[in-house]
Amino acid sequence: MRLFSSFRGRYGFVKGNFLLMIITWILMFFAAPIPNTYASKYFKDVLGADDFALSVINFSGLLALALVQFPGGYLADKHGRRSLVYTLTFGVALFSVFFVLAPSWPFILLGVVLQNICLLYQPALFAIMLDSVSPENRGAGFTLQAVITNLVGVPAALIAGYLVLIFPFSVGMRIAYTIVTVAYFAAAFLRVRLKETLPNSGGSGMNFLAALKEYPQSVKESLRVWSHVPRAALHLFISNAAISSLLAGCNTYFVVYATEVLSIEKFQWAIVMAFMSLTVAVPSILAGIRMDRAGRKRYLILAYLCYVPAMLIFVFASFYMLLLAFFFFGLGQMLQSSSYQSLLGDLTPRELRGKVVGCSQFFIYLSQAGTQLLVGFLYSFVWKPLPFVALAVGAIPIALFVILKVFERADKEV
Repeated sequence: MRLFSSFRGRYGFVKGNFLLMIITWILMFFAAPIPNTYASKYFKDVLGADDFALSVINFSGLLALALVQFPGGYLADKHGRRSLVYTLTFGVALFSVFFVLAPSWPFILLGVVLQNICLLYQPALFAIMLDSVSPENRGAGFTLQAVITNLVGVPAALIAGYLVLIFPFSVGMRIAYTIVTVAYFAAAFLRVRLKETLPNSGGSGMNFLAALKEYPQSVKESLRVWSHVPRAALHLFISNAAISSLLAGCNTYFVVYATEVLSIEKFQWAIVMAFMSLTVAVPSILAGIRMDRAGRKRYLILAYLCYVPAMLIFVFASFYMLLLAFFFFGLGQMLQSSSYQSLLGDLTPRELRGKVVGCSQFFIYLSQAGTQLLVGFLYSFVWKPLPFVALAVGAIPIALFVILKVFERADKEV
């Protein structure tokens, strides 16, 4: 009882928009990992893609995602966050039907591009989350969000394993994508209940034709925003862009490498993913609580360094070694997500968050898109373990860059 009271007291700030967003993320993060557990393998074995086509799919999606970040950030700061988020969540749900019905991998590519165009709402989503959590609770809040959304992925991976055991691979994956479609529509209906957090916006919404006309202005204002935030925010963005590009490339090929090179069975891979989601929860929650008192920067550095043992173990792993590798990998992802979001919120004024997020996400996704093609080439034609080794090696100088260039503020932005 005392433990429950202590938890409720520490997380009493979880209410309103923040609580609603966590609920919608529970729906989405429960469903999305079901097909994602085997997505790359499905695109190859059923829909006819080859190793390099996997990188082409992700390159196209990331390029589309990059192009909508400038207007997304600009519109989030000009017209408000709420209408962008709930309207375009319906779009993401609608275009998920492409994945259910796709007869070949080009239809997957089209679905990815259309969904990612709808993710124009991402800067608004990130901004509304930062607006809804006070500075002294950001570390605990974003870590709690990351842990909850990670934990709901535990049954998702096992459901994916069950579906491919019981049904033919194609049928099981289409059932999985149908579950995603239903969950995304449910999340979209819930997001209608969000409250606007941008003062004086009136939650008036936006005109998409006007958004296209304002694109040049959105790019100009988004680039100019870096002169109005601390230099540490720019350095934080650069480090995140570098590590995220390497991560995105590796994520495309994890399941393919594990099943085809390491000879891991499909259901064993589901167990690895579930194990990762389950075991990183407690250390991540403890880190999130400490983060608000001890500082976010040290946990961001630790996150990057977790990728070193994770990838070095992964490239030659047996099934049991994979469990250890993905414990480190999952912990790194959790700590990176919560510490990066908290640091960016601390350094960025409320009225500029949409533009900062939009501009930074543009360059991050553009970098990820280019890295996807490079990783696809290296994996397909040079040496299959090379992308994973590159992540392990690259994480060290990126962590050093954070040590030297990213500094926390005593007077955090609200």
